[in-house]
Formats: sequence, C-alpha cells, structure tokens
Amino acid sequence: MSKKVTFDINKLYIITDFDHTLTTKDSQNCWSVLSEIPNIDKDYIIKSKNNHKFYFQIEQNDSIEYKIKNKLMKRWYENHIDLLIKYNFKKTDFDQLCYNELFTLRNGVKDFLQFAYKKQIPIIIVSAGITDIIEKVLKSYNCFYNNIYIIANIFKFHHNQLKSLRNDIIHSVNKNQIDIPAKIKKILNQKDEVILIGDNLSDLFIEFKNNKKCFKIGCLNYQNKLNMFQKYCNLILQKDDSFLKIVKFIK
Repeated sequence: MSKKVTFDINKLYIITDFDHTLTTKDSQNCWSVLSEIPNIDKDYIIKSKNNHKFYFQIEQNDSIEYKIKNKLMKRWYENHIDLLIKYNFKKTDFDQLCYNELFTLRNGVKDFLQFAYKKQIPIIIVSAGITDIIEKVLKSYNCFYNNIYIIANIFKFHHNQLKSLRNDIIHSVNKNQIDIPAKIKKILNQKDEVILIGDNLSDLFIEFKNNKKCFKIGCLNYQNKLNMFQKYCNLILQKDDSFLKIVKFIK
C-alpha cells in the first residue's frame, strides 16, 4: 500500500460476505451443506450438484454483462429452493447438521470478530447464504456477538415444511440492491467509514450509504481473479492469510 489509511473507530463499520470469506475456500457453503443432511433424497443431491456445476462457472465469470448474470443467478437460487420444496425440506433438518465440522472459519476470523465486538464495531454480514445457517455456524464457534447483523436469505416454513423465502432472493451479484432493515439503518446513522470484505468483486461494491472512507479487502480464492482484485482492492488476503492482518490494520 502506498498510502496509509486510518479510521475513527467510533465511525467505522464493516460489511463482509460469509461463504468463502469468513470461511475457507474449501469449506462447505450455506447451500451445499444441505446435501449433508442425513437421509436427504439422493435425487435432490444429484440435481443440486448439477445446478451448481452449471451456474457456478457463470457466477465466477466477471466478464458476463450484469443484467444477464443477475437473471441467471436468480434462476439458480429459484431452482434450488424449488428442489428443497419438492424434496420436503424441513425446519428440523437444520438440527441434524454439525456446523463446526462442516464449516471452517478462516485463520484469525474468531479473533477478528472478538476484536470488533470489544470495540463495538458493527459487522454486517451480507450473504447469498441462509440466515439460520450463518447464525448456527457462528454460534458453534462461540463468536456470534451482539454487534453482528445478518442480511441473507430467510426460509419461510409452515408446519415444519419449507414453503418459500421470507425475503426477495439475495444472490452473489444483487447485494447492492437489497433493502436494509430499519434497525441497521439506525445503527449506521452516525457511521461513515466502512471496510468491505469479500471473495467476489460484487462484495466490494456494496453501498448502503455515502461514506467518507471506504477500504476494500479481497479474499483471493482463485488466482485467475488476481488482476481484478489488484485493480479494485486496497488489500488482498491470499488463501492462507490470517484475518489478524485486518485487526492489525485497523489498530
């Protein structure tokens, strides 16, 4: 970095992705982990994996026009939700997963979250994943603090059966268009310095409000994204880099 950046802790907030940002590249993600539910229908596993194989390459292609990519990502998530409904996904299925075995936090993430909690820096997790799962993962690692807020997909159940989402679909490329809950708007009212963290470029362009300072940190999971990350990021974390780098930077 050629220029030193400092933050006012009282004005700072952090927006971060979850899957493969707070968790490792090789970790399960909020959707793929559903295939680990005991006794889940094998046809569901096959079809969800085929969907992933087709759409993931589109998600990772930063050269695809936004309107086209946005439409395809929405279709991917709609297909997955339809599969879960078709194969009778239940709310109680969440309880059959062992989250701290299926999800691995990146090095230093627990210390990073604890540091932000002690300094009362709001952390807003904006994820294309599933709210219930993100909460359960953080709780399994004893780091779901009261300064953490989650904006992600929320399942709607009726008599234990999945019926739909409670919110509009949040996927990897539409995070900048989501409605912010009033509670979070109020928290950010007096804050205008932000650190953005993510493993996709779209994570680094989330603008909830006008900010005096914006610092972008990319988690590089794929080397073919290095040139793009170098162009847009202030700091790049390689696969094995610790989140303690971010703590040290904020300090």
